[in-house]
Amino acid sequence: MKKLWIFSIFLWIEIANISAQTIKGQLTDAATKESLPGVNIYLPEIKKGVVSDVDGNFAIKLSRKGTYKLQISFVGYDIILKTVNVEEDLILNFELTPTIIETKEFVLSSVYHSSQNENPVDVIQFDSKKPTQSSAPTLMQSLTHVAGVNMISTGTNIGKPVIRGLSYNRVLVFSEGIAIDNQQFGDEHGLGLSEIGIDKVEVIKGPSSLLYGADAMGGVLHFISEKPANINTIVGDFGTKYFSNTNGYSSNLGIKGTTESFRYRIRSGYTSHGDYQQGNSERVTNTRYTESALKTGIGFMKKWWTNDVDYSFLQSAIGIPESIGEQNTRRELESPFQIITNHVLSTQNTFYIKKSHINLNLGYMINSRKEYEEGTLSEAVYHNYTTPAVLNMELKTTSYDIKWHLPEINNIELIIGSQGKYQTNRNRGEENLIPDANEQQMGGFLMAKYSKNKFTIIAGIRYDAKKMQGFQMDTLGADGYKRAFKQFYDSYNGSLGFTYQFNDKLLMRTNFASGFRAPNLAELSSNGVHEGTFRYEIGNLALKTEQNFEIDFGFEYIGEHVSLAFSAFNNTINNYIFLSPLDTFIDDAQVFTYNQTNANLYGLESTIDIHPHAMHWLHFETGYAMVIAKDQQGNFLPRIPAFNLSNTLKFELKNWKKWENSFISLTANTIFAQNQITDFETPTASYLLLDAKIGTELKVGKQNLEISVGATNLLNTTYYNHLSRLKTDGIYDMGRNLVVSVKVPFGIKG
Repeated sequence: MKKLWIFSIFLWIEIANISAQTIKGQLTDAATKESLPGVNIYLPEIKKGVVSDVDGNFAIKLSRKGTYKLQISFVGYDIILKTVNVEEDLILNFELTPTIIETKEFVLSSVYHSSQNENPVDVIQFDSKKPTQSSAPTLMQSLTHVAGVNMISTGTNIGKPVIRGLSYNRVLVFSEGIAIDNQQFGDEHGLGLSEIGIDKVEVIKGPSSLLYGADAMGGVLHFISEKPANINTIVGDFGTKYFSNTNGYSSNLGIKGTTESFRYRIRSGYTSHGDYQQGNSERVTNTRYTESALKTGIGFMKKWWTNDVDYSFLQSAIGIPESIGEQNTRRELESPFQIITNHVLSTQNTFYIKKSHINLNLGYMINSRKEYEEGTLSEAVYHNYTTPAVLNMELKTTSYDIKWHLPEINNIELIIGSQGKYQTNRNRGEENLIPDANEQQMGGFLMAKYSKNKFTIIAGIRYDAKKMQGFQMDTLGADGYKRAFKQFYDSYNGSLGFTYQFNDKLLMRTNFASGFRAPNLAELSSNGVHEGTFRYEIGNLALKTEQNFEIDFGFEYIGEHVSLAFSAFNNTINNYIFLSPLDTFIDDAQVFTYNQTNANLYGLESTIDIHPHAMHWLHFETGYAMVIAKDQQGNFLPRIPAFNLSNTLKFELKNWKKWENSFISLTANTIFAQNQITDFETPTASYLLLDAKIGTELKVGKQNLEISVGATNLLNTTYYNHLSRLKTDGIYDMGRNLVVSVKVPFGIKG
């Protein structure tokens, strides 16, 4: 019976393949008319791709009739983005135009999988090539090279994203179809994601509550996993890096394969770093950390249903730095330290119903955070460390995200959607910072898109409700006492945006959007010493919902040798929540309380990319970002990044003997003095950081290798980042760091 069942499945798959439609054609160079082999043809909505053969021909089978987004990309050529309606076999021939200006792919974080010129908000696409060509020790640090993106850091491993001056629960991290909740309220809580297996990051600036719900009032970091292997191939790669400053290393290995109807992938990684060294050659005690990661997924494609199931595991053992220490690079963690474990299971589904389709994403996440005040931890045993933790929080999140894409009528596309989650937070340690609590959240929205000729408008409205219940902790009068409470919050939000393509070079966009955020558990009910920050934090149950309204305006010019992007914003926030200190101490820790005020943040970002005529191998890129943040009395808000100017000079040599895609890059980051501070902050002096990198691809025998050598803070500058948590302790940021990277791609079948 079992054999008959298995045979029936394979027979069903074969019948589906026999009745499938096919898109095929040939790809040629628009200038020379020569065929182009190795061009990538990819359908992002169903995650299916092929490459053209030696004659430039391609063929891709589809399991159903309907409308598809088609993306054709090849190094050195303009990306072709096209929407095709497939009712029968199609023959599509394309001519690719050589370009020296990098063009953008479909925006995957948009529900419409649209091109950039249809988005009223500029979405920055930080693809896998950019961190590869960056010498930053972590992905989050690489992202700070995006204009308008910064991070609140605690040493080398912990980086919390800041978008246009907003952070913590105001910036949502999104991956594998679900939001990642990693107790974002804490200063010493990082992304909760591993950088391995990431194809690109899409950075959305400004309120995104319409599409993503609460906690997206400041922006979204959308981490997109690596693309599946091309059809009927099995490929893999091994990569390793060495970091001189921390005597650290990072390695990962991945394998993935795809058939006509099935795909799978698995990738694992391991990272270990010692204490980092400042520019003055002193090491910062206990900034060492170790991290293990695993990502795996499977998926299938049927005529009426596509499905992906993904699982990721991440465990980090991280030291919490306190002082300048010994001159060594030991791996053994000293107290205080924390062990963080994340399990994320998600499934992404698309159901096709005639000319409409439904996207359904389901997720389950367990975040375990343990902090220790005493003892040491060997790198070899941190996975099985059984000593009781002083602070032990376990957050479990179950979430759903459903969107119904209705059939297009008269150039109008409608989407009806809903998102929700259920969370439980439980304390297992002897101390508690936030109470045991349950949270429920649900919201629904309606979004419409109208496109005609050069004009696109996207508008929508949304309603959300959130219920929180906190349970009493300890007894009245005890140090960790927290009283029981029940809170309810709701909010209406909307968005209205326009884009207009004046010609093939100039694009204008503007957007009006609101967002909201309910107070989190820490802001409402903290009552105790936060070991990671050495503060005594007291919550405020009277806090109201934050509500913001932002106006964005921008334009983009793409010429043959110059591209320019500019955006300006004004963000008004009612009931802005912030943490401020009192002149009192409890248990030798200064007391901090949560307060509210109305606030205004405004600023701009601009980028210029220049490729001189007759010097296509030379690139000059410059980016500038600034944000000013004040409360209603005109006082500056805390933790606002300094103005930043970044200039990069890059030389590219595509092919030279056995060396391919070689590059040399020099980057000068000027961070201006930050004197716009609150009365409990100190000013930060300006500084200049120089980075450099050289890399190439070469073939040793039949094996391809990708090799690079880079350096950050090349001049070994001693400096404070204004957003570093260690600045108040007189601890500088990292000094010179040399990075050697090797990547070995390999094919098993293809």
